[in-house]
This record gives sequence, structure tokens and C-alpha cells, in this order.
Amino acid sequence: MYNLKVLVTGATGFLGSHLTRRLIRAGHEVTILRRPTSDISPLDALSLHHVIGDITEVEAVNRAVEGNNYVIHAAAHIAYWRNHRAIQTRINVEGTRNVVNACKQRGVKRLLHVSSVAAIGIPAQADCPADETFSFNLGQSKLNYHISKYLAEQEVLKEAQNGLDAVVVNPGSIFGPFINRFRGGEMIDKIRRSKIVPYFLGGICAVHVDDVVDGSLKALWHGRKGERYILGGENILFRRIAELAAQYLKLKRVFVPVPSLVTGLAAGISEPIGVLAEIRPRITYEVHYCASRCHFYDSTKAIKELHYKPRAFADIVKAYITPQALCKNSE
Repeated sequence: MYNLKVLVTGATGFLGSHLTRRLIRAGHEVTILRRPTSDISPLDALSLHHVIGDITEVEAVNRAVEGNNYVIHAAAHIAYWRNHRAIQTRINVEGTRNVVNACKQRGVKRLLHVSSVAAIGIPAQADCPADETFSFNLGQSKLNYHISKYLAEQEVLKEAQNGLDAVVVNPGSIFGPFINRFRGGEMIDKIRRSKIVPYFLGGICAVHVDDVVDGSLKALWHGRKGERYILGGENILFRRIAELAAQYLKLKRVFVPVPSLVTGLAAGISEPIGVLAEIRPRITYEVHYCASRCHFYDSTKAIKELHYKPRAFADIVKAYITPQALCKNSE
């Protein structure tokens, strides 16, 4: 498929910028919706159409969607802190509603909604990863990011039942290069900084950004209308992440678990201070809630239907700690 007109929201962000680059490389005409203050350095040297506005502004979203055949909605507010709940809900839920309505009114051929595994829920057991049929179980959790992404998905899926051609992807915890750093690299960097390495008791579904881009575009072109596809990678414990990093860096380290009691106390002390100072503390309630749980997910549906092929986490670590990467991160 060539020379298609595609709108990307969230194009200046991590995943959005990678999606935008891939679309342009494939020969498509890309429009982005961005705020006037957005850092556009991730899109340097790309030939793009810019629509200036905010995802929460109906008129700006309508202008951006106008004339495009396909829309990739990747804009989102990701902070895990209660001080951002109001704006997070506006962006994630109301912003998505604006995109859905504009796509309906302008008859786009397909909307790809970039959601998150956060909208799936959190499985109770590490040996039972959640798939797309998992019943969302975080409605009373106060995890506003998870709840807002779930509600945003419902906006899309509801209109898909009413005729909108839309498909949803749910990426896991994404690692990969972004501007002059490596997102997720801080989990690896701490191995070099200290001989004693604390780790949370839970785990994540880790995936490389290039794999998520591959899966997202396959869903855009070939996914079934009204379906959601988990785009995860390896389900891995935080301790195992630390062990792999130490192994490939050839460093001996002492690993110290950080139990839920400790993160709970840290959140209880630091959150009120952070609210008063208007500075996000390192350990928030949301971080505490997630730290000891295994956020594990099953990508079988995407593998079977989209021929999605995520890499192993060891390959992500090895790619990051090449001499070039080590040099960049020591500057």
C-alpha cells in the first residue's frame, strides 16, 4: 500500500514518532496533530503536514482528520500520579472521543487506536497471562492511567459496533531508542551504577518499539474490524531484567528485593510531600500498586492473525549495551 494519506496523533512521542517514520519510509503522506509547544526533534528532516492544535479541541481534531484516509491515534497522557488525573482523563478519554467522532463524520477508511495493556487489566497470577478476553479488573484501583485507557478503548469499540472501521492494539512495556536516549534503559543502567541492585517483586511484558510498530501497522492494514490485539513481548520479572543486564555487562551484583510494604510506606510518605511541592515523587501510589504485581500478557492472537513476531528480552538488552550505546549513555 503506497501513497495513502494517514493522520498520526501523538507523533512527537516515543511510539508515535517511530510509527510516523515507518509510514513515511513506506511512501505514505503523513499529517500530524501537535501542540504549538511540542518538541518536534524526534521528527527532524521528515516531510510532514502539521496541524497545530490539541487533541482535546474538537475543531483542531476535525481539521487534522479532514482529507485523510487512515488515522492512527497514538496520543496519550501516561503519568502515574494523582496530580495529573484530571488532564489525563481529558486527553485519554475525551481526546479519543474527539478522534472517533471526527473519523465517523469524515468517513475515514480505518482508525487504529493505540491503547495499552493497561486497558486489559492486571492478571492475578504470573502463570496466567491475560489475553484480549480478560475482564478489566481495575475499576476500583485508583490507577487513573489504566482506567482512562480502558474508557478510551470503550469509546472506540462502541463505535466499531455502530459501523466505524476501527481496530485496537495494546502494546506492552515498550523499550527502544528515542531522541538521544533509550527508553527503558534506566532498568539496565542501574546495574552499572551500583554493586547493590534493588528490584521490585513484580514483572512486565517487555517489547521492543520496532516490534510494536510492525504489529501496529499489520493491524492497521490487516486486523479485523472491532478487534483488539495485544502487542507484547517476553513476560519477565524485574529481578530477571537485572540479572540479564548484569550477565551481558559481565558485572557481579547483589540483588535486593523491595517488598510491597516498603513501596507502600514510601508512597504514603512521599505523595503528600509531592502534592504540596507539586513535584512527582519517585514512588507514587500507582508505582506502589504496580511494583509487586506481574503485568504479564499473551500475544498469541496477534502472532496468529497478524504474523506478529516480538523479539526476546535478551535481544533488547544486548542491542542496548553495545559499545556505541554504552558510549552514548556515559556522556
